[in-house]
Amino acid sequence: METKQVITSYHAAWTSGDMKAARSFLADGLDFKGSIEKFQRADDFVGSLTIFQKMLRGVNVIQSFYSTNEAALLYDCDTMTPAGVIRTAEFFSVANSKITAIKLIFDATELRKLMG
Repeated sequence: METKQVITSYHAAWTSGDMKAARSFLADGLDFKGSIEKFQRADDFVGSLTIFQKMLRGVNVIQSFYSTNEAALLYDCDTMTPAGVIRTAEFFSVANSKITAIKLIFDATELRKLMG
């Protein structure tokens, strides 16, 4: 599966709440680094992503870039929290049709307040 297909399928799955499908695109040893959390296992990451997805009203992709083994998405997450719309940049590494690494960058100020 090409990188673009892996990323677009993964993104469509998690944003629609289909976490089983989203998980199928992640390597077991996913290396995730975000503005709030870090994970070394896909299952741990999906647990956190599931909680975040339930806070969403919608996601609007602004821009996307794809190469052979890497991709980047810029999108807005419209949340039902005081954080409102969160502009997000997400960078992916892909190998053997699985996402092996994600770097997620956003202003976490308001979400950190919610987390106490």
